[in-house]
Amino acid sequence: DNYFYPNSSSYDDATVRTCIDIIAKNAAKLKPKHIIRNDGKTEVINDSLNSLLSARPNEFMTTYDFIYKLVSQLYIYNNAFIYIKSENGLIAGLYIIDYQQLELKESGEELFCSFKFLNNKITVPYIDLIHIRRYFSKSEFFGESENKALSQPLSLLTTVKQALENAVKNCTKLRGYLKIEGIVRPEDQDRMLDDFNEKFVRNNNSTGIAVLDSKADYKELTKDIQTADCQQMNFIREDVYRYFNLSENILNSKFSEEEWNSFYENVIEPLVIQLSQEFTAKLFTEEEKARGNEVIFVTNKLEYTSLKSKVSMAQVLMQTGVFTVNEFREIFGFESIQDGDSRLVSLNYVKSDKQDKYQIGGEGNE
Repeated sequence: DNYFYPNSSSYDDATVRTCIDIIAKNAAKLKPKHIIRNDGKTEVINDSLNSLLSARPNEFMTTYDFIYKLVSQLYIYNNAFIYIKSENGLIAGLYIIDYQQLELKESGEELFCSFKFLNNKITVPYIDLIHIRRYFSKSEFFGESENKALSQPLSLLTTVKQALENAVKNCTKLRGYLKIEGIVRPEDQDRMLDDFNEKFVRNNNSTGIAVLDSKADYKELTKDIQTADCQQMNFIREDVYRYFNLSENILNSKFSEEEWNSFYENVIEPLVIQLSQEFTAKLFTEEEKARGNEVIFVTNKLEYTSLKSKVSMAQVLMQTGVFTVNEFREIFGFESIQDGDSRLVSLNYVKSDKQDKYQIGGEGNE
């Protein structure tokens, strides 16, 4: 199939939008960086590309807005496209494409994407596009649409919401009538109804008992309004949550440390890997990649770790030089300090093949 249409009504549902929002806004905390790996060392390259990634990928968006929209489109359509704008051999901007139709075309051995908009059309080499996809299985190029998978749970959810809405509306409809003996003028009927409402409705009659004379008789209209109970409603919602690999505690920000780690490892971390690989593949030439150039998406996984866990980790890792002083200060929410990029290592650790010489003082120059 060479055509793709970004059509989805699921984002109009409040539950689906909430699920996508919680994923997108946590993914938007990621910090993209241009790095180079060389001889086992990783160095951040402070060039124009790194500035573009970490500040404003284009003139219309901050990095947060850019990643938020990218992930939102990915979860709405299961496909998201970014156009790489180049000027004088340098990357000048990254633009998320909003389109109505996409057609794949081949010319020789090169693949092109033809995007159709409301009033125009553009054709771009596929190599100049960053393509992020989800549920990538049946199609050779596109992530599969979620319309079929979400149609049943959303249909049930919509039905339940409509039933609740109708129940609320029915509460305001006619609930009973006064039957008056004999023939009464319309204005007298209105007066008697006002008197009844004044005594037993508007004044909040606490006894629940009404007293009427022989002139009028109150007849109640019974209604049998049935809606889904709380358990059924939660089951339907959880069916949607499971589709997005979320839990109710994550959505309501009531998660524990273990629940957050599960959310990160199952939702955010796969995105980190996917984004890093695709950005690296499309933003660098083969020679640049061979020299160790990469784009990585950094996140503070320890943001929601408990203080107790952070202290325990600091006690162990600080002594081995895994983190610098400033990296540990950042974990605890403190600002960086001068000379804080140094690593502290405990002298209580020694190479296993040197431990005997360490104990007896060594030999010669050792």
